[in-house]
Amino acid sequence: MPLDVSATVVRNLDLGHGNFLMDFEAPEAFAAMQPAQFFMIGVPGAEVLLRRPFSVCGLPGTFEDSAPSTVQILYRVLGKGTSLLAGLRPGATVHVLGPLGRGFGAPRRPEAVPVIVAGGIGSAPFPALIARLRGGFHEPIVLYGARTAGELPLLDWFRANASELWVTTEDGSLGQRGLVTDPLAELLARRAARLHVYACGPTPMLKAVARLAVRHEVPCELSLEAPMACGFGVCLGCVVPTREPGSDRIRYERVCVEGPVMAAERLAW
Repeated sequence: MPLDVSATVVRNLDLGHGNFLMDFEAPEAFAAMQPAQFFMIGVPGAEVLLRRPFSVCGLPGTFEDSAPSTVQILYRVLGKGTSLLAGLRPGATVHVLGPLGRGFGAPRRPEAVPVIVAGGIGSAPFPALIARLRGGFHEPIVLYGARTAGELPLLDWFRANASELWVTTEDGSLGQRGLVTDPLAELLARRAARLHVYACGPTPMLKAVARLAVRHEVPCELSLEAPMACGFGVCLGCVVPTREPGSDRIRYERVCVEGPVMAAERLAW
């Protein structure tokens, strides 16, 4: 059951290049969230009326230097709402509605190797997921890509917590030059039978990941990004086309309720 609370900001860490990691005090219910579930967050008294959706990035224990009573969101300053968040200092208050949506599940097979495909700020839900996977004795491979090196927040954290880390940038400023789907295609060609793919990032990237996973018949969960005004299914502003495997019948489902995590084979892209 979602809670609507006023939460105290404990830390709002500037990671550089417009990226921030915010810690805020968490009710006990938030600690039980699934990775990729999300919050709708607003700044009290601000001129921005609608709250903004943010994936849970860290749960208690994800980040060793965070207080155990806090959860974290990772965000990039892109507009008025995120600019307001970036200006908050410890002790400030944010309005938080959550947990919302459906999160990532465990790998379907206990021997599966999780492969995480993160595109830029789409890396936000993955620290919580990696912590959960490692707690279940799964060692994830992380493929982390962006347009340029400055769009890879928490890179050192991923380097320390992944069994393998493959970095790509479109401009070649860090790691392999190219798209994050390039190393994914290599992995699927060599090891598809053992993999379980998790992905979050821009929609064109997710479409490419979904096509590769479906082609290789690999389980693949996508955390979708969509504009949303409410976060709990009323406004219908975040629908995506889906269909059951083997059916041509298209239906529309809400990213905020039926998602944000959906199986690749169900999306009618």
